[in-house]
Amino acid sequence: MDITLSRASLLQTVQRCQSIVEKRHTVPILANVLLKAEQDTLEITATDLEVGIRSQAPATVRSAGAVTVSARKLFDIIKELDPEQDINLESGDHFLAIRSGRSRFKLSTLEAADYPALSEEEAATGLSVAAGQLSEMIAATAFAMSSDETRKYLTGTLFEVDAQNMLRLVTTDGHRLALSETTLDGTASPGQCIVPRKAVMEIRKLCEECDGDITLYMGERQIRLEAGANVLSSKLIDARFPVYQDVIPSNNPAHAVVARAEFDQVLRRSMIVANEFTHDIRLKFSSAGLDISAHNTEQEECEEHLNADYDGPEVVIGFNGRYLRDALGAMRAASVRMELKDELSPVLMYAEDQPQARYVIMPMRI
Repeated sequence: MDITLSRASLLQTVQRCQSIVEKRHTVPILANVLLKAEQDTLEITATDLEVGIRSQAPATVRSAGAVTVSARKLFDIIKELDPEQDINLESGDHFLAIRSGRSRFKLSTLEAADYPALSEEEAATGLSVAAGQLSEMIAATAFAMSSDETRKYLTGTLFEVDAQNMLRLVTTDGHRLALSETTLDGTASPGQCIVPRKAVMEIRKLCEECDGDITLYMGERQIRLEAGANVLSSKLIDARFPVYQDVIPSNNPAHAVVARAEFDQVLRRSMIVANEFTHDIRLKFSSAGLDISAHNTEQEECEEHLNADYDGPEVVIGFNGRYLRDALGAMRAASVRMELKDELSPVLMYAEDQPQARYVIMPMRI
């Protein structure tokens, strides 16, 4: 292999791929990325056997070939090279030579034939969606994925397409639920799958870099995303997602509308004296507005009043303040609508002008 390409395109491509590589590995070749040069293109592949990505960069190819090299070392070297100088990559006998300006490096390599191949399952459901839209949907829901590995089915995001051509992303950790949905322009077959956390975050990164539409293929064992010159594939979590529809309140009689930013500021201040483990916050909804209070075992306490447009009977309810703040942080609107029933029932939250993203938070006894 003997190629030359711009430092900017190589850096972007390697950076995109090296985030897939696990820092701790038991198989040495999985610390590497696969470089494959042919027909004026350098193709770089990375995988951890669960999530894989293939990305391309334009290059002048004098000699085609393939080789694997340390992802971390390659990225660190390219990052420090002169941005104005092109980079030459040439593979030799178990080494890759890197030349740029007056800089010279030589890295050891492993055989390309030993690198795991990225499998591409024939998908049952293919759909097209704006990259920016999917990125926003992930941002609106990712925080509610569970970190409890004993309940693996909660550690990912449910991707669902229904019969009404609606794409829906759902996450829950058992204490809260986040849902975001959008109507697809084209047609897609109904289906659903649970995508692991790592793949979800990599999908978001690719969407943030893409200006147009991306294509998602949802299969029984794999999800695949195609965004421009990038292809990402991931195994799915083989489990059944909870019936989330049963959790979402539909007829909560009381409604409150509060200023989002001001509500978040009050919660942030209140959590200073709240229990540092449970973060419990007391909310009192009444015709006078919203009273927010917190206390801890050292008898420290705080109280604040927040103007709110409230319609309903007086309700005093406790929440984990961090869960409230996470939901507020995922919204961008000026005001937030909260629908509640009583002190034992979950609350439904959403931005008034963005009802396509909804949040359900379970109350706590205080």
